[in-house]
Amino acid sequence: MPLLLLERFPWPSLQTYTALSAALLVGTVLTLCSPSSSSSRPLSSPEEGEQVEGEETLLLYLLSDSVFIWVMVNSACCVLLLVAKLIQRVVFGPLRVSEKQQLKEKFWNFLFYKFIFVFGVLNVQTLEEVVIWWLWFSVMVFLHLLVQLCSDRFEYLSFSPATPLSGHARVLLLLVMLLSCCAGLAALCSRLARSQGRHTAAFMAAECMLVTIRTTHVMFRYSIHLWDVNQAGGWEKKSSCVYYTDLLMELLSLGLDLLHHTHMLLFSNIWLSMASLVVFMQLRFLLLEVQKRIRRHRNYLRVLHNMETRFPVATTDELSANNDDCAICWDAMSAARKLPCGHLFHSSCLRSWLEQDTSCPTCRTSLNIGGEGQDERETREVAPDNMAAGADARPHLNHLNHFFHFDGSRIAGWLPSFSVEVMATTNFLGIAPLHPTHRNAMAHQIQQMFPHVPVQLILLDLEVTRSLEVTTDNILEDESRPPLHRWSVSVDRQKPELRIDGLEDEEEEEEEDERTVEMRFCTSAAARQKLLLQRREELLRQARR
Repeated sequence: MPLLLLERFPWPSLQTYTALSAALLVGTVLTLCSPSSSSSRPLSSPEEGEQVEGEETLLLYLLSDSVFIWVMVNSACCVLLLVAKLIQRVVFGPLRVSEKQQLKEKFWNFLFYKFIFVFGVLNVQTLEEVVIWWLWFSVMVFLHLLVQLCSDRFEYLSFSPATPLSGHARVLLLLVMLLSCCAGLAALCSRLARSQGRHTAAFMAAECMLVTIRTTHVMFRYSIHLWDVNQAGGWEKKSSCVYYTDLLMELLSLGLDLLHHTHMLLFSNIWLSMASLVVFMQLRFLLLEVQKRIRRHRNYLRVLHNMETRFPVATTDELSANNDDCAICWDAMSAARKLPCGHLFHSSCLRSWLEQDTSCPTCRTSLNIGGEGQDERETREVAPDNMAAGADARPHLNHLNHFFHFDGSRIAGWLPSFSVEVMATTNFLGIAPLHPTHRNAMAHQIQQMFPHVPVQLILLDLEVTRSLEVTTDNILEDESRPPLHRWSVSVDRQKPELRIDGLEDEEEEEEEDERTVEMRFCTSAAARQKLLLQRREELLRQARR
């Protein structure tokens, strides 16, 4: 909630912030250099009245003033913002809405975590330490946001076929510059290890390495994409290279971030505090991400093994006979795999599809890969109202799902997201009963197609098949028999009536309503008793039929 309030706060524009920062800097310098403030400064002796010593004295006085220090920090942040704005206009141009949203979320999450880190983990006390960490994290958030922007723009450009080469070149040049900045900052961390201590240098180096890994990841993805674009007939191994690149870089980033937060927890020496709680939650989130990534990789290996063992590679004759594009990516197929139903797909496209679904993308035929998802496939194949009866008829499963999702990232990045789904299953052990209204509607449709077939026979067949198509097939098969064997047995056993059950029920209800009205308006008790006895005898006769 605090981060949400900060996002909705009416912050000034960049022009207003730059003008205010410049005015604040000029006003502070003029105030500190005024004659009234110079009287409080220590004066040098006449023998030492050189200009160099006077400038050094003024500089030391300015650096000892806390107001001037914070004004200089604000000016440095303003300069970083102007540089970032210049890079955005030269390299990226106007930003899309999704890119702005990603930058805003990453900025506020970074600001929240680093505030907890500085005042909860490090527990800084002096002004010098606060200024150093403020400047360091200002540079880090500058690099993080630029890398995030490069990643989002790459995802956009990789799906745009008409992107000019200059657009790719600008983004790649920016990535090389960011990687060079990370190398320089890593050298600075190695020098600060002697003066600031090993723990401080380790914290700074971890942040620098995280930016380096993410920058290298985007550069690798960009290189693979450009190599694939320049290939004449398409690169068949592109998906595998992209997958293993993502796997390696994501595990490296998650592992380094896990070690970084573990170092925070062990260094803070405060186990029962708000900072330790936040670090614990972030550690849990990182562990869950690592487990999720490993499970996804196992699923990938299982799908790849099943695909290579079950679906053979299509021959040249099959490819020429098919003479079609891949139905998943719509590209020409120089090599493909053949499914049991006869459809051909690229190996990479088929592998990506099988990670989500185990059916043919074209005809939806079940491929029966392993035991996973079998219940879902059986449930999907069951039709609730058009189910054939018999020995192989499946039970009707009526699922009632109630789904609740809580997205903690909409409030704060460190809050977890979870989903709760409650599913109730009814009619699990029997065939679903056919509703009379639905049965009568189907009988009416069949009666229009076959007017010579008695309605009662249609209703009897629907009671058994519970399917419009199956009853129609039965009537067609019966039509192909000799005329003496069509409906003679059923007609002899019971005389069909040309009224539908729904109409009979309505007539019976009308008669009951009339009797009820008569009985209600009888004035004498003897008349009412006589009507009750007649009603009782009629019910007994109906029960004995």
